Amino acid sequence: MRIDLRPVKPRALAVRTIPEAAPDLAASLSLPADRRALGIITATSDDALFSALDQGTKASPADVVYAKSFYAGAAHASGPLSGECIGIYAGRDPAEVDAAMRACLAYLENEAWFYAIAVGAAGEDVVFYPHVIASTGRYLAPLAGISVGAAMAYLIAPPLESVVGLDAACKAANVRLAKWFGPPSETNFGGGYLVGDQTACEAAATAFASAIADVCAAPITERAARGGGEGNPGAKGAKAAGAGRARPAADAGRFRALATGEHFAIKPDHLTHLVDDTSLVVKTHPRIVLRGKIDFLQSAILDAQVAADEDNARALVGELGELLELARTLVGAEVTGKPLAPFQLFGMSPDEVRDATHHTHELYGVPFMYPDVRQGPVIAKLNLARAVAREAEVAALTAFDAGRTSDAPPAASPIAPPARADICLALNRISSALYLLACKYVAGRYDGSRRPMGPVRGWRPPR
Repeated sequence: MRIDLRPVKPRALAVRTIPEAAPDLAASLSLPADRRALGIITATSDDALFSALDQGTKASPADVVYAKSFYAGAAHASGPLSGECIGIYAGRDPAEVDAAMRACLAYLENEAWFYAIAVGAAGEDVVFYPHVIASTGRYLAPLAGISVGAAMAYLIAPPLESVVGLDAACKAANVRLAKWFGPPSETNFGGGYLVGDQTACEAAATAFASAIADVCAAPITERAARGGGEGNPGAKGAKAAGAGRARPAADAGRFRALATGEHFAIKPDHLTHLVDDTSLVVKTHPRIVLRGKIDFLQSAILDAQVAADEDNARALVGELGELLELARTLVGAEVTGKPLAPFQLFGMSPDEVRDATHHTHELYGVPFMYPDVRQGPVIAKLNLARAVAREAEVAALTAFDAGRTSDAPPAASPIAPPARADICLALNRISSALYLLACKYVAGRYDGSRRPMGPVRGWRPPR
């Protein structure tokens, strides 16, 4: 479904600061003794202001101590400077309040606004708020019952539209309804806070908007509600509403967002291919993050190879080449979904590589090793590559740990194996192998290289 949305931008109507609140006012606001500086703002849009107030807590230690919507909304305000809502910050000094207010006003102007869509061919506008906050601050996070920094979809609409839109949003992505605002609110709207990772929140907000657009296109109908990506009923070849998804129109565009089914004639810059043109995802998608980590790992291994080559450690160059080839193989296995073929490293199976890391003293005369500056650039590069491999393994575990978000309990056992255990195992063994190569290097096992003069410190097994 193509949606023609027009932004309805909010405005700040009145702004004032109070360097030191009167004792009676401070008591009424339940202010702590060390927070008596106030910043006050009214605006034309309550939910946009509340989102902007949250932004201010990320820019300053000041807290939001009061935030309220006014009855009936901005169209029925009590005065020209009243608008739809009021927000109050409290800080330890005016500088803290000023920093919060600046961030709030900038966000209100540049980031947070409602959208409008016409009802029918030329009807009045329906306005709604499909806003995603990538990282919540100290104001909204407690209201949603999530940790500060977690993502949230802040979804608000008129009464019926809010219910239909929330239903579509909850079905479109792995999100949880953390708080529901049943209509009517003070402004006669409704909605809720949906929580999950940022990708899921973006998908939920898009589905919310699409469902509201569907209501606006045909307010009186006997068919079931439709969410984002579902075909228009009655279209030639389309399935019945609720029974599946219809084929896109010929001019819908060859690019398709995986989360919502929305089509594009030109690929948006903020989306990228998960597999092909019909599976576009945001670039913060966990599998895209994993691909970046694997690319970084290849670069780090190559950097270590260059250092080994300059040190004339030819055997080490070859062994690092084995690791580099395995890392390159992971890229294809992840993108295509094909299982990773069985592998060996330096003639050892994955289990043998792991066991060797536990017996480096017996094998090479090297205890658990702490890198040292006197061991030279090769050891520095090997340890950096190992750290990158460990990061890539964590990214793989995150990308293939289905059904879990930071704010909801796991759908399966918290110790269940990942969906792509083969990729996670390979990354773990690359990390182990890099540690082995470092131990062999400081033990002087590579012909042509100089054995570093630095100390080999660490735990030694008892005699």
